[in-house]
Amino acid sequence: MKSVKLVFLRRVLFASLLVLVSAIAPAKTPYSHASDRIVSVGGSVTEILYALGAQQQIVAADTSSLYPEQVSQLPKVGYYRQLSVEGILAMQPTHLFAAMGVGPSEVLTQLSNAGVQVHVFEQARTVAGLLNMIHEIGQRAGLQAQAEQLEKHVKDQLNAIKKINIKPEQRAVFLMSAGERGIMAAGKNTVPNLIMKIAGLRNPYDNIDGFKPVSIESFLAIAPTQVLIAEHRTGGLSASDLCKQPALEKWAQAQGCNLYIVDALLFLGLTPRLPDAVAQFAHILEQ
Repeated sequence: MKSVKLVFLRRVLFASLLVLVSAIAPAKTPYSHASDRIVSVGGSVTEILYALGAQQQIVAADTSSLYPEQVSQLPKVGYYRQLSVEGILAMQPTHLFAAMGVGPSEVLTQLSNAGVQVHVFEQARTVAGLLNMIHEIGQRAGLQAQAEQLEKHVKDQLNAIKKINIKPEQRAVFLMSAGERGIMAAGKNTVPNLIMKIAGLRNPYDNIDGFKPVSIESFLAIAPTQVLIAEHRTGGLSASDLCKQPALEKWAQAQGCNLYIVDALLFLGLTPRLPDAVAQFAHILEQ
């Protein structure tokens, strides 16, 4: 009888201890407190955090994080693919929010071992991928309601874009570079390809994956009616100067210098400003 009572008492004490521990132990909840300190690396991740209203807790960012303008005032921790442990830990972060591809991997391990919560987000080059990234960042940041509002805003903006009257002969390409070293074009699984798809125009280079060098011959065979190139890859040259480069000269003579220098952040980053990029691309097509 005593043994039964003893077992019973032990169970009661054990249950009470569990209740006490759960009451005093820190909960493993997503970031949501003003005292938390975020280092954000990857332009898309940083832009989403700002759009969600978490800017007060961002203490540093990487060099690819350039939008919104307030990010320029933050300390920089290097490029997101080449981070250093010392630079990040100097900011005394509680969390690292990062885009897929962040590294080196040993840096992430060292940060985790130092007690920093590391969150890495995939950047699938689809509308669903963008919405999912907003959702996941919102969850990890404890900003689910704001994430739902932002997702709805992006969807509403995309739905509001008017149908473009695309001419059968229109062929637009997006170039990462066009100079003495040749031409590098955007293929499938890139943000430019997604922008074209949403606008209803097929990317002539959708047979290649990512950004790849292409021959001048293939470029001339496509005979693009519009060429877009990211501003940071122009070397400071104007559109008319670029059209005089050996890689583009023959095309410009045949098609005219229909070259447009565009905002790299808008056309290369998968961010909540995707509808703005599509609208700008549509405007280019309709000129």
